[in-house]
Amino acid sequence: MKGLGNRSYNILFHTHTVSGIVISAVLFIIFFAGAISLYKQEIYQWEDPAARIPVVHNIDYERVLTRLDSVKAGVKETHEVSVKLPSDARPVYTFYVPVEDSTGMNYVTFVYNPHTDKIVEHSSGDGSTTGETLYRLHFLDQVPWYIGRYIAGFVSLFFAFAVVTGLLIHWKNIVAKFYAFSFKSVKKQFWTNAHTVFGVIGLPFQLMYAITGAFYLLSVFILAPAVVILFKGDQDKLVTMIYPPEAFHSHDEEFPPATHMPIAEGLEQIQRDHPDYRVSYLEIVNPGTESAVLVADLVNEQAFNRDGTVVLDLHSGEYKLRIKPGEKNYAQSILLGISKVHFASFGGWLMKALYFILSIFTCFVIISGVLIWKEARNKPSYSEKQRRFHHRVTTLYLSVCFTLFPATALLFIAEQLVTQGAGHADQVNSLFFVGWLLFAVVGCLWKTEKQITTYCLTLGGILACIVPMANGFATDDWLWLSVTRHPYVFITDVAWLITGILALALALMMRQQSVKVVSS
Repeated sequence: MKGLGNRSYNILFHTHTVSGIVISAVLFIIFFAGAISLYKQEIYQWEDPAARIPVVHNIDYERVLTRLDSVKAGVKETHEVSVKLPSDARPVYTFYVPVEDSTGMNYVTFVYNPHTDKIVEHSSGDGSTTGETLYRLHFLDQVPWYIGRYIAGFVSLFFAFAVVTGLLIHWKNIVAKFYAFSFKSVKKQFWTNAHTVFGVIGLPFQLMYAITGAFYLLSVFILAPAVVILFKGDQDKLVTMIYPPEAFHSHDEEFPPATHMPIAEGLEQIQRDHPDYRVSYLEIVNPGTESAVLVADLVNEQAFNRDGTVVLDLHSGEYKLRIKPGEKNYAQSILLGISKVHFASFGGWLMKALYFILSIFTCFVIISGVLIWKEARNKPSYSEKQRRFHHRVTTLYLSVCFTLFPATALLFIAEQLVTQGAGHADQVNSLFFVGWLLFAVVGCLWKTEKQITTYCLTLGGILACIVPMANGFATDDWLWLSVTRHPYVFITDVAWLITGILALALALMMRQQSVKVVSS
């Protein structure tokens, strides 16, 4: 294969190295947390014992809205209520309601359990947080004032640059490095070949995530010029073009009260008219007025870009808007496609499993890149002071990245052992981040990369094995009971148990190898 010229190769090689080492730690966090948050819905029943219930497909929406108003004053006055309908993995109803109070307009999230008839307001700090914490961490949303999102967005851009430059500099020797990959190689050669091989295997996946992640997190820089140039500053026109049901939302006009068909009846009609699709999301617009409509998103998880949207008039029972699957315009199809490929919301469990494996591969590529950078500078041409600096940077990166594994196990344990109630989420998150910090500080005290890796595998393995025990003690849903009662809970427990056993076995192998080296 024809490669780059020497000058082009050197320029791209150094820019690839610099851009990669700058973003590596943040990028590892994004992919590791993102890999687990792919299963955010599947772990919901594990983290919230109250949600271990059968799915109830129909509820009295009018009654629930009245109850929401008793929990948070102002719900009755709202013009729109969004509802995430239950699924087998998440069998609770989630309501998103804009409520105006003394601080202005705020979106409040409520979780309604139809079996206990209990409503939990998430803004109060109640409820579970494991999946939400990791989901937000994967785009650094815990950093205040949206700074974390912008950091993650620009990291995604740099990652796209690193992926493309990496492909160009390794293009000439890609095939040779595939054949040269061996666990018996010398350290530097092993990491170089491993970095190239696993990087090329996951190349389309990594480039996709770099582009879609940057789009989501930096979309303000894309949409703002579009609003100004194409729509002459009219933001509503852009939103309506992308999401036509927005045309039925009226945020300023007041409509006279009027009686209309029950919301549950309207939902039943939509489902009856579209038997091949599942209604995943509802918007109740202007409820209790003469302009009340029901907006429903129709999804097919097994197909790509085959979703639709309908708007049902709750008075006449006729459809005011009906975008059938396959009839979306270009802008709607592109945005839906970006969402599908980014969140792996197509292809079922097999696609999510593939995404998870490729995410872990990417974590390995990131770490191998750091080790290549360190090994390339561990030679006589660098001063002792420079080599110590490179070693400290490497140990810092490895400590921060690898201790995320035991910290995540600690997050799951804390979710079950911290008492439910007001402030639960804050307490669990505090234990997670403080624990991660302490684990990383201890990791920095080890002298070699191998010692850090062994420490993190041992600590993470022990905590991972404790996760199913914490669930059993807190909920009495032990493995041998949840296997028939709650499949999602059982799979989560087993996944952690297997991960813990494998981590401990790998740590033991590394220690035995170290003992053999010392004795010889």
